Amino acid sequence: MPGLDPDIVVHNIVTLPNIKPVKQKLRKMHPRVALLVKEELQRLLSANFIQPIDYPQWVSNVVPVTKATGKI
Repeated sequence: MPGLDPDIVVHNIVTLPNIKPVKQKLRKMHPRVALLVKEELQRLLSANFIQPIDYPQWVSNVVPVTKATGKI
């Protein structure tokens, strides 16, 4: 997010090489919720708050929570 120094707010998850990767089964989302999640992820990517990673062996589902305003 603008104004956050990435040298302070970066979070890394350390994994050990001998640990078996976890891959959750894909859960279906309502198309309206999936669109809201996609828009929010795009907003976070544009702000450089998150970045794409290439770890397909470690996969977990997104759990969207809709706020009272309708935003995710």
